[in-house]
Amino acid sequence: MTGENSATNAATTVAAFAVERALGGARGSVAGLAVQPVVWAITGTGPDAADAFIYGTGAVGAVVGAIVAVPAIITGAVKAAVDDHTASLVAEARRDEPAAVRAGVTSVADYSFAASGGHIQAMTIASYGGVAWQHPNGVYLFLRDAAENPVCDYVPQRFTSIYRPLIPLQGNGDGRVRWTGSRP
Repeated sequence: MTGENSATNAATTVAAFAVERALGGARGSVAGLAVQPVVWAITGTGPDAADAFIYGTGAVGAVVGAIVAVPAIITGAVKAAVDDHTASLVAEARRDEPAAVRAGVTSVADYSFAASGGHIQAMTIASYGGVAWQHPNGVYLFLRDAAENPVCDYVPQRFTSIYRPLIPLQGNGDGRVRWTGSRP
């Protein structure tokens, strides 16, 4: 498991508390809130919807006190650990695909925060014209091209289930396409 998200989360939390201690009081708490956006800017990664919610909860906690901030910090640490675990599963699955497409293999969790689990995300991706699959390690994936669009005609090297649009693409009347899926 990679520790990148957990390490970043820990460093960000420590930096925010250091700023808070240095400036003291409510002014320090509010100034500490600037640390996370700076981390997002430096790393070139923006927050996903869950990170934005956790950050917002922590921001409210900075204003009203630790009763809200502490749960947000704990939740952020747990989410970072889950993100690290998912990243390690995706890295393992990428190694099973040809080198030419590895960079485009992505977790379905990156497609939309709003959908339920990987299985539902995979079906959604297929209904919009992309191929999604479950790797034997359990992670659900899909392939994006260089323009970040889901690829419609890819066949992964290793999978336990696959969801893909019917080729040639056939609209089904609601802006999506007809698709098929297979599960063991």
